[in-house]
Amino acid sequence: MIAAGAVGRAVEDYLSERQRLGYRMHDSELRRFARYADQRNHAGPLDAELQITWARLHVLRTTAGTGTRRLETLRPFVRYYRQFEPDSVEVDPCLLGPKRGRLTPHIYTTDEIDALVRAAARLKPSDALRPATYATLLGLLAATGMRRSEALNLRDTDIDPDGRRLTIRLTKFRKHRQIPLHPSTAAALLAYRRERDQQWPLAPERSFFVGRDGMAVNASTLAAVFVNLRRSLGWRARGDYAQPRLHDLRHTFAVHRLLRWHEENLPVDQGMLWLCTYLGHAKISDTYWYLTGVPELMATAGRAFEAFTRDAEQRS
Repeated sequence: MIAAGAVGRAVEDYLSERQRLGYRMHDSELRRFARYADQRNHAGPLDAELQITWARLHVLRTTAGTGTRRLETLRPFVRYYRQFEPDSVEVDPCLLGPKRGRLTPHIYTTDEIDALVRAAARLKPSDALRPATYATLLGLLAATGMRRSEALNLRDTDIDPDGRRLTIRLTKFRKHRQIPLHPSTAAALLAYRRERDQQWPLAPERSFFVGRDGMAVNASTLAAVFVNLRRSLGWRARGDYAQPRLHDLRHTFAVHRLLRWHEENLPVDQGMLWLCTYLGHAKISDTYWYLTGVPELMATAGRAFEAFTRDAEQRS
């Protein structure tokens, strides 16, 4: 029998083995479970009560679907653990609710984006940098589909002198990438830089977007500003979320780009690799998901799935 407090070691061995085989692992969730089990001096098989209690404990602090997802994450580890403890139980994740796919985001119209940027430009105090900061920041998110963390982490040196290209460093997957910018976006960034430099001394390594104190805008402040702007505009959500979200600007960029290719009769499939790289996705399957968000693109999604199925059958 595996001794009390040994689940953590089993998890580390399991993660090391899977990573050597090239799998991408949900290591943070497994390590949380291991800490939970070891703190309770759990010994022997992994029973259903231990797993369900852990999953429900986290559900209270997150969302209803989280428990289901975490139980699903545990299942491969439990199968591995059975070689040491054959009586370990593989729990059906649906015991805590149905599995949920990706929720449909709110896809902003062009008018909504224009209204958001104009509302940001009217923020108070009007004679300070604040309106320009948020109008430019929100406009950049809409124009590029960048993650908000990527935009907030931009340094002044990450923007080319002519504003036509920017560098995103240490992204979600610890990689760098460079993205080209539309001339109108470049012009807006350069105009903001000039206005900012009039109020704050030049410091090349500082954050590109700064707040009232000349320091970097932080995520919580940006979120609060966005919520207030959203309320003032009176939007109604058109997706599965209760309210339009800041992150939906990223989804909107992807969907609008795909729609433009579709309307111009350009080969959408050929553009997916470019879009995957531009958005900084780790897997192109994450990019293909956007095809299902727009009815006009469902045929393209169907063809992509059929091609994937044919390739899988040929490999088998």
